[in-house]
Amino acid sequence: MKTLWKASGFVTAVLGLLLCFPLVAAVAETKLYKWVDANGNVHYSDKKPKGQAAEDISDKLPAANIDSSHEKLPSLDNVRQLRQQDAERKQKQQAAQAKRRQKACSNARRNLSRYSSRSYFRYRPENEKISETQRQEMVKKAKAQVQAHCS
Repeated sequence: MKTLWKASGFVTAVLGLLLCFPLVAAVAETKLYKWVDANGNVHYSDKKPKGQAAEDISDKLPAANIDSSHEKLPSLDNVRQLRQQDAERKQKQQAAQAKRRQKACSNARRNLSRYSSRSYFRYRPENEKISETQRQEMVKKAKAQVQAHCS
């Protein structure tokens, strides 16, 4: 008994599917007609009017319910390539930023070394006088630069 019930359920499902296939084909072959009545009104229908000239406009309309958005999207390979290019670009930016930071750190350390040495101010080509307070202020600023760029 159980086997017969399972078999009859399977047969019902198969028959149901077979009955649906003609419906899908009929929907795909639907025609659309356009005509103008005696009053000048434009009509559209899937049935051709009797006793009236009607134009079959089925071929002039785009297919409905067809998703063509995938054509506009990049393929998976393109996405991978774009991601790789983006990663390379970011890596180059980080390398350039690290190089700039290293150069700024080097300059800040050099300035701190110069300003800390009193001899640097003694032998300056400009021969301008700088007080000890000014020199200490320059050392303080140089230390702040070292802290900002080297840590």
